[in-house]
Amino acid sequence: MQRRKFIIGMGSIAAGGAVATGSGAFSRTSAERSVTIQATGDAVANLGLKATSKYAEYNGNDVLELKFDQLNANADVEITDVFTIRNQGTDPVGIFLDEGSQSYAFQGGNGPAEQPSKAGSDGMYNQLADEGFNQNGWYDDDNSTEDINGPKALPSAYRNSPSNSTNRPSLDPTQYDHVLGVGESLSPDWYIFDTPENPTDLNVSGKLVILAYSQDYVDAGKGP
Repeated sequence: MQRRKFIIGMGSIAAGGAVATGSGAFSRTSAERSVTIQATGDAVANLGLKATSKYAEYNGNDVLELKFDQLNANADVEITDVFTIRNQGTDPVGIFLDEGSQSYAFQGGNGPAEQPSKAGSDGMYNQLADEGFNQNGWYDDDNSTEDINGPKALPSAYRNSPSNSTNRPSLDPTQYDHVLGVGESLSPDWYIFDTPENPTDLNVSGKLVILAYSQDYVDAGKGP
């Protein structure tokens, strides 16, 4: 998944010149500028991903990883506040979690999602479902109106049809729980039901895609 935030700083150079005659039009011009590109770790990036439980940790590159181990066998397990997503940028952003779920959002084009899951077959939901554990997924019990991987939080990047005004609600943190204002955060929860009687039968890995999108993204016809 792409969880790194790129920071681009533009340098400048001075340029001067004068045209004695003519309209001022030119056939070609070229100006060189310096560009600095830097990637940072998940904890301090514009989209902060914080390890806030024993199931979340940073690898050697400061990238967040989730490890669900020591789960009870033959049980229904719910883990709250697995990690924290924090908006450390300068504008509100909408949050959507895609783990490859085949829920109402992704069922054969019948739901609001018409495009394939970004996590795809490598998504943690699909990896678990392939092993017979299809009751698993993400939610946020702190949200009162909508969850973080349901249709109301679904970016139109998952839709075939062009976006219109009805698909472009304002990213207002006071109206939508999946929208984070500057400095705000949410902490997703995860569940799995009917774990196997033999713990060694549950040993899979998968991918979780965390999408954050701005009002400019919405206004361009790519938002929810």
